[in-house]
This record gives sequence, C-alpha cells and structure tokens, in this order.
Amino acid sequence: MKIKSIFGIGFTIASLYLNAQQPSQGKENPNSKVNKKYLKHIQDITNTFQKNLKFAKEHNQKPPDEYYVQDFIATMDPETGTINNQNYVDLERKVENGKFQAQQNLKIFNGSRGGTANKSITNLWIERGPYSVGGRVRGIMFDPNDSTGKKVWAGGVSGGLWYNNDITDANSEWTLVDAFWSNTTVSCITSDPNNPQIFYVGTGEVETGDFSGLGIWKTTNGGATWQQVFNLENGYASNGVKKGIYNVPAIKVVNNNGVSEVYAGVSGTYFAETATFVGLNEAGLYKSTDGTNFTLVNSLLSTATRGYDIQDIEVGTDNSIWVATRRSSFSGSASGGRIFKSTDHGATFTNVYNVGNNNSRVMVEVSNTNPLKAYALMQGASSSEPVRIAKTTDGGTTWISTNVAGSGITLPNPVDTSQPDNDFTRNQSFYDLVIETDPDNDEHVYVGGVDSYKSTDGGATWTQYTKWSNNNVMGSTNISLVHADQHALVFNPRNTSQFIMGNDGGIFLASNKNNLANTTAIGMRNKRFNVTQFYHGTLNPSSTFANENMILGAQDNGTQRLSGAALANNFYNTSQVYGGDGAYTAFDDQNKYYIASYIYNYHIIFNPQGSYYLMSNAAQRETGLFINPLAVDRNLDISYSNANASSSTSIVLNRVSGLASVPLSLTEAQITIASVTAGEFVTDILVSPYTTASTTLFIGLSSGKLFKVTNANATHSTSQINYNFGGYISDVKLGASENEIMVTVSNFNKTSVFYSTDGGTTWASKEGNLPDIPVKAIFMNPEDNNEVILGTYYGVWGTANFQSSSPTWALYSDGLGKFKVNHFDYRPSDKTILAVTYGRGAFTTRISNTTLSTSESNHNLLNNSVYPNPTRGPIHVKLENGKPMDIEIYDASGRLVMTKKNIKSDEEFNIESLGKGDYVLKASQNGSMIYTSVIIKK
Repeated sequence: MKIKSIFGIGFTIASLYLNAQQPSQGKENPNSKVNKKYLKHIQDITNTFQKNLKFAKEHNQKPPDEYYVQDFIATMDPETGTINNQNYVDLERKVENGKFQAQQNLKIFNGSRGGTANKSITNLWIERGPYSVGGRVRGIMFDPNDSTGKKVWAGGVSGGLWYNNDITDANSEWTLVDAFWSNTTVSCITSDPNNPQIFYVGTGEVETGDFSGLGIWKTTNGGATWQQVFNLENGYASNGVKKGIYNVPAIKVVNNNGVSEVYAGVSGTYFAETATFVGLNEAGLYKSTDGTNFTLVNSLLSTATRGYDIQDIEVGTDNSIWVATRRSSFSGSASGGRIFKSTDHGATFTNVYNVGNNNSRVMVEVSNTNPLKAYALMQGASSSEPVRIAKTTDGGTTWISTNVAGSGITLPNPVDTSQPDNDFTRNQSFYDLVIETDPDNDEHVYVGGVDSYKSTDGGATWTQYTKWSNNNVMGSTNISLVHADQHALVFNPRNTSQFIMGNDGGIFLASNKNNLANTTAIGMRNKRFNVTQFYHGTLNPSSTFANENMILGAQDNGTQRLSGAALANNFYNTSQVYGGDGAYTAFDDQNKYYIASYIYNYHIIFNPQGSYYLMSNAAQRETGLFINPLAVDRNLDISYSNANASSSTSIVLNRVSGLASVPLSLTEAQITIASVTAGEFVTDILVSPYTTASTTLFIGLSSGKLFKVTNANATHSTSQINYNFGGYISDVKLGASENEIMVTVSNFNKTSVFYSTDGGTTWASKEGNLPDIPVKAIFMNPEDNNEVILGTYYGVWGTANFQSSSPTWALYSDGLGKFKVNHFDYRPSDKTILAVTYGRGAFTTRISNTTLSTSESNHNLLNNSVYPNPTRGPIHVKLENGKPMDIEIYDASGRLVMTKKNIKSDEEFNIESLGKGDYVLKASQNGSMIYTSVIIKK
C-alpha cells in the first residue's frame, strides 16, 4: 500500500522557496495571462517533492502519496503559496449564526432546501456507503461518563469525530459528532480527571505532515458542543515560517490536588509537498491551568526561545510527567530521540533517555502501577537499526534496550516473511508506532507496527497476535486478521480485559486480552464508521437507484462497488472491484464494460472476457499524476487519460480505443495537445456528449488554461479558450450545449465559478456571495439552468438564481455535512446525482420533477407543449413564440441518440426508430436551451 508521509530531511530554510507575504484579502478577478507567481509556487513544490522522494528512497522509506501534492497545489493561495484553513473556522461561526442558510427550495433536492425548511424532508443527501470499510484512526478514548465502559470516542484523520455507544456489540453503529470536524484532523483525545465532562482533542497529523490541524478543541458538556481553545495561525515569522499550532499529537491532564493541569505537546512540520515550513517556532510543551490559555513550558526548551517537537506525553501514578520527542524541521536541530521527565509539575525536566538520533520519533509508556517502570518504542540510532525498544525500572536512571545483545529485552520477529527480522514496522517507524502496558500487569507489553505483538515477560520475548493479510506463511498462523499500520491501543478502564486498536482500517476490539491466539479474538468495529476517502466515482448509466451499481476509487481501500437494492439503513451492499489505492472510474453506457484505476496510468477495463490494463506497456502505466485524470467517450468507446507528470513542458494524452470490442482489441496512441511551461499540467478532462460522430474534449490545466480539442479520436485540432481563470481548474461541465460552459477554480483567494453561454468567447463570474473555500465540482440541473450546486471543501452549496449577475449561494448539505466533496456524477434516466466525498464516502440525491423549464423560458411554453407523450413515434413541440428550434434527444444513459435541426413550432417529427423506454428531449434556440422534457417511447 502507499503510505502518506513526510520525512526527516535536514534542509535549511534558505535552501527552499518560502514566501513570507501575508495572504491578500478577498478574491481577485483573473486576467488573460498565467499567474507567474502561482506557477513559480507549483514549480518549487514539484522540485522539492522530487528531492524528498529521492531522500526517501535512499533511506528505505516509503514514498509519500502524491495526492497531497496535487491537493495542495489545487487549493493554495496562488499569491502566498499557503492554504487558508482558518477560513473554515471563521465560516463555521457564520454558519452557526444563521448566515448562508438556504432560503430557496431546489428541484435538485426534491423541491426542498433541507433543515427546518421542510419538516418532512430533513436530509437533502442520503448516505450510501460504504458501511464498514473504515479509515485511518489515531485518537481513541473510552468515555469516562459511561459507567458500563462501552461508549468510545474516535477520530478519523479526515473523516470527523465520532462516538459508539456500545463498542462490545459488533452491530453497534458509530455516530458523527459534528460535520465541521471533517475540516481538521483528530490526532488525540483525552478527558479531565477532575471533570469527566471536559474533553480535549488535539489536531494535525504530524507523523505524515499530510494533514494540517486546527489547534486544540474542548468540550465542557461531554462532547455535545466544542470550542477552539488554542490559536491556529497568526502570520509569519521573520524567517518566513508560518506561525501557528498545526500539530498537537499528545494531550494529557494531570490532577494536581484538585487542579487540572493540561499539558499539550506541539510539533512543527515541513510540508514537503508544499515547500512550506509551518509551526516550527511554536513547537514545545504547553501547559494550562484553566483549559483555555496555554503557555510554553520554559523548563523544556531546545533553544532559548522554542521547545522540542513533542510526539508523546505520559503521566505516572505519582504525577510524574514523561515527554517523548520527534525530529524538528529546523536544520541541525537536536530535537528527536529524547525522553524527558518532570517530578515537580513541569517546573524542571531531566533528559532521561537519548537514542542518539535527532530524527528519531519516540513513543513512551509508563506503568499503570509502578511509576518507576517505563518502556519506549522508537526509531533506532541509524539505518542499520530501524527500530528500538527500551525499558527502565528505576525511573529513567538506567535503561536496557534492544540494540545491546543480551540486555534482557528483544525486538518482535514478524511471521510475515516480507518484513525484516529487525523491523516489525517495515521501514515505517516514522508512521506506525504503538506501545502500551497492561494496566493490571506492567510485564505485559503490547507493541504495534505493521502488525501487533505481545510480551508477557517485560519484553524478553514476544508473540504476534494480529496479521495484516494471509500472504506467505501468515495464512496458516492462528491469529486475527487486522488491517495494517497500527497507530493506537487503548485499554478499557472499566474492563481491563478489553482493548481497542486504531489503524489504517479503522477500529478493532479485543474482547479478552488473555485469549488472543485465534482468528476471531479481535473483531472489526466499523459499522457506519464511514470515513472512507474517495477520489472519484461513477454511476452505472444502465442501473437505477432502486437497483444501484456504482464504483468509486478510495485511498488505501481500493475501488469499491456499492450495489443492489438499498438496505434498511439506506446504504448499499459493498464489495471490492480492485485493490490498493483506487482512483478514477468509468462505466460504459451500454453496460458492456467498466474501468477502475490504481495510481498513475494503471487503468483497468473489466468486461465479460476478463480484466485488462488499458496501457499494455508497464512503463507507460507509471506515467501521469498520482491520481490521474481519465475520461471516456461512451459514444465511440475511447478513453483519454493524462500522460505526463506535473513537471512536463507538454500536454499529452493517452488515447485507447476499442473498449467495447469483442474479443477485446485495444488500440493505444498518444496525442500532443499543447506546449506549456513546467508546472502546468492536466487537472480535468471532459468529453462533450454533444458531439457523437467524433470526440470533442475540454481540458483544464493547473495554471488556469482551458483547451478545446476537436476530432480527438483521429487527426485532432486544438484551440485554447482565450481566457485564463487564474488558478487550478478543478471541474469543467457543459449545460444544454457546447456553448454553455461552466468552469470551477479550487484555489483559496480566487474567483471560483465561471460561466459562458457563447462557447467560451465571453465569461461571467458567478461568485456571488460564495465564501472563500476550495470548489472542486459543479452540477447544473439539466431541466433548470438557474439551479446549480457546487462541491466544496465545506460541503455542498447551491443557488436558485445562477443566471443572475450575482447568484446567491447557500449551504445545501443536510445529510452530507460540511465534508470535502471531490466530484459529482449524474444519471439522467432516474435523475440521480452522486456526491463523492473525501472522508465520508458516497451520497446521492434525486431531482424531483420530470418536466421543468428554465425561468427564462416560461413565457415560451404552452399547455401540453410536448405531445403525444407517451408516444409510439410522432412528436410535436409547441412553443408560444412560434420560432424554429433545434431538438436533441438523449437516452436514459445520457447518450445523444437523435438530432433534429430547425424544427418549426408544432411541426411533427418521428422517433419511431428509437427503442422503447424513457428519453430526455431538449429544445434550443440560438444555442440556448429553452425547454426540456422527459418523453416515453412505447
């Protein structure tokens, strides 16, 4: 699997590009030229990423997931090169105060606006799954207010904060606390021993650097409501490093004679994919005695002004405070590899252990019964020692460790033959490290890396008790199958025979710690814990919402199929189409094939004859972007995908024809679209449904350029739309014809929505009152071009007056929440819309009315405008203005099947040649749609 990570690289700040400007206020209109400053940001990010990739390979580390490079470029402020996460916090306050509440009912949502607008319809969106796939978890806590010991809290790294009222019940479902948690990263959670109603949540995944946090959040009512209590960001330091509390991997609360002392570990990081240092000056141990105001603990500083980068905090039964460190992104910093201890509530700290590696990540664990006994699990001193375990029984004065032969403590030896004998983390100690002691017996120790191990003799020997797969000899090993990459292990304080594990696959429960040597000892607990991160998804045009079939590509959970009749809980049955990382997907309109993707150009076609790579050459499959754009011409059965990396100076597409051939016979070719500057790359590919005899493509770039390619299936012709959109083109969609074009831009601090009715000659901003958030997807109601919805990184927004000069946007996200929406797909036959989210799975909704018109054309309609309907062939379209029109008819899959030009009002034409079924008729005048209707052919 691909692990997302940022690595310990000792670059100096001066060696990397940093822009210390403050973010400019408001949004600006794009001009006709490429933003050179933005392009420079993209080039620096790409170059730095390649350096880090080289470093990772040289140090036997997994390469980082390039999706976060793409995502950062897609959303960063083009002027400053940074992302404005604080916008989400400010926007949440406005939403809580009633701003952006929907006032108009939309036919897209069955004539509702959700919420209190229509008491009979509370959810505009219906969650469809997956039901129990799960996702990465680092923060877990048993609820101290639950006397039964069954309620558990857990957070996903991009899927929100959740609770489960009975973790012992395999069928108990999880409940999402608040959708705003989608815009931050839950890294740890703890409670106040003096007031169990008070919880603290730390955010930001420093272990990877992929997810930027939003400080510390606090509840005083057992999780009902939350407040941000630690500052997020406050400008830039003199050296250009962005200031703020971005990563809080550890929080502990100490009871000091009835006074609750909150200790928070803060780390800075270097976003390798963005060439940005953040929070470096704020790293250190912080303390609060009121749970709101935090101050840096000056007794634990790595320099005169800043603290160590903190990884872990533990508290002994004598209230001693043990603090473990990790690497700092400051070049030459001596931060990592250390354990400090205080016995006077932070007044003084003593360095009780140093592994000798400033880049080492250290986890510490203190006995629950003996404050002098502690264990530590860490990255080793050098590449020849990937991981080390150490132990003290005298409060840290002396230690024994696995790097000394015969010391009395050893490393676990993995059963998996693909893991080295001396590294059960498989070179991922920067990512997956867990160490815990049994609260009843501190000689019983649990550690986790890829898999999990237990010692009953203080670390002298180990027994493996989970396996990530049944590969090689693991298949015959009588232990539980548990998802790989362990991040958390928490014992139930009210039933210490139980513990919970958090990993890349979600939540797992061990019901009896003394009976782990069987395949059912540990069970998955992911029911409705839908934190699945989907990149893309497609509805099968030949299916219906009542008998669904959709496929979606997920991070580290393959390509998932949701299918069948909706279950009682509205989810669909889930199965896996293809493993690894999923990406773009596609369906044929005649149900002859479908396409799933792995990373880059690993696109796989499935048909009754089997499965085949679209790109036969293995080297070609390694080209393109990590999550690589793909589009399919369903009329001609040809696929188009991006062929080049982000650093290329040309735009080249892979073209594969013959997708529906029997037997399958694929013809591969490459077509060069345009020459560009490094940093300009393909971000979106759209196949026009209106050109059926050949392929017409619209191709958006990271720089804001838009190209139109005609005859792409043969000898193509390329034209650039004479307009630059000023940022990363995230989506291109067409309305009633190729004259009606919508474009979205996903960067902060840029105009996000553009609209043309003349094929791109002129453009209008449709920004209106839309807040400054990334916009990733757009969809126009095909039967009312005033109704448009947007998929953003703060849920779904919609408008009922898109045709006005300044549309009024509001939240239309009830049921889905304020999560990241990456993509919309639409099936005309039953008017189903699919929303693909990154962190909350898949959702659908349906357009209600079957015959609707645009607001601009109501005066053109007469009663019974389309007749007879149903029909056996003859059709009349009657308009009040009596002017000629062009007629287009689409089948249930959205394919154009008939065109009639210059039809007079009330003139009869015939559709007898079409098969029986439902069709969509569109009438246009002068290139603009004036009427649309569903017609039924008997």
